[in-house]
Amino acid sequence: MRAIAVLWIDFVREIRWCWEESERLPRMKTTSSIDLSSCVIHQKLQMLAICIERKKSLNRKKDTDDAHKEKTSNSMAPDKIRKGSAGVVPSMMLINTFQEMHAPYTQDAPLMTEDMHEERLHAAEAFGNAVGLSGQLERDILSSDMSAFKAANPDAAFEDFIRWHSPGDWVSEDKSDGNPTWPPKGRLSQRMSEHGNMWRKIWNDAPALPVSEQKSLLDSVREGEKVVHYLETLRPQQLLEQMVCTAFKSSADILNKTTYGGFKLMKTKMDQLYATMVSTLRSLQGKSDTSDLAGDLKRLCQVFEHIEKLLIFAASVHRKLDAPRLAQSIFTDYFNYYLPKMGTSLESICYEKEFTTKEKVGTLEREAVSSLFRPPTANQSWRKVLSMGNLLNGHEPIQREIVFSVLEKLSNGHYSSPTPLCTDEQIETHRMYICGTSNDLWIALSVTSWD
Repeated sequence: MRAIAVLWIDFVREIRWCWEESERLPRMKTTSSIDLSSCVIHQKLQMLAICIERKKSLNRKKDTDDAHKEKTSNSMAPDKIRKGSAGVVPSMMLINTFQEMHAPYTQDAPLMTEDMHEERLHAAEAFGNAVGLSGQLERDILSSDMSAFKAANPDAAFEDFIRWHSPGDWVSEDKSDGNPTWPPKGRLSQRMSEHGNMWRKIWNDAPALPVSEQKSLLDSVREGEKVVHYLETLRPQQLLEQMVCTAFKSSADILNKTTYGGFKLMKTKMDQLYATMVSTLRSLQGKSDTSDLAGDLKRLCQVFEHIEKLLIFAASVHRKLDAPRLAQSIFTDYFNYYLPKMGTSLESICYEKEFTTKEKVGTLEREAVSSLFRPPTANQSWRKVLSMGNLLNGHEPIQREIVFSVLEKLSNGHYSSPTPLCTDEQIETHRMYICGTSNDLWIALSVTSWD
């Protein structure tokens, strides 16, 4: 745990430097959304990467806004200024003026990580006003869209915004054949026509500002500092918890990507694996008893071991046997053979009884079975004749060396001395050295003579 903590401190120090210097995070793709299916740490890093990009873009805008404003004011009359237009809306005209409707550039909804959603939910439960918190966020987004629409369409009315933003609240009475008519015929829905409607109140209060001049719905500086603070104050136990959950999730996804022919029993086991993993890892949150924690993780590892063994067999049968019915039947027999063993660890399983199965092979399936036992080609047969065995990782060595030797005792032998000082010492009397490749063969023989 101490080693993980030291590594994490160095990691967060680098993250802090990237944030302060507005440098992109290494190996982090800059996206416009946050993947809520990933762990919270990864979500935080995605949020920080987005905040860094937005902070850089804000710094660039500060240098160009003044020049852009001066150029716009000098080139257009004040009553015809149109700002933040993304283009003309096809077949739509403004109600009060004979002008085409322009769609504005709008802000994206504020991004939130999983823990930020939970914080909003807990705050709503504490204050008893869940609708108020979510409603405030919706009002901010709606006000931003209305301001951008007003800037892109200076002569627009509230009804024009409804026709563009919420077409379902505009009851059209125009019976033309798709051609735009002016003025547009229709009326607001009952919801939008009610006295004291919140949308109309927001419309009246919203200023005409393009997105470039609006306050961002996401405060990139504040959210970026919150992310760095979260990483700096994360406890090692919480870090380890997320690492373990991520490791198991990645392992399960790798197994699930394996092609095994869609065997129903295998698919059921994969679904059970995810369910077991979710229940086990969810119970780990907030656990302080390390013995229970180790036991739960060990049992989950055993489940992974059994699923992996079944999956290897299923993938092998599916890949080698091009007969779906026969492959399904063989896997079912193996599954029933292996199922009683799934309650124990792989080390305790006895494999004395090998798996055997007998299946009826149809006429169309015989060719698929016979293809598994193809006769060797002429090249393979010749290689087998030349092969001397002792393969290294399944390959023939490019050169072989063989040494034969004969050792004889000095005492009571042909080379022994008649003196009583002779011992049982051995000498090498014959030695043969052989070196061979696929094209050459060298042989050397040496014999010891006694003079």
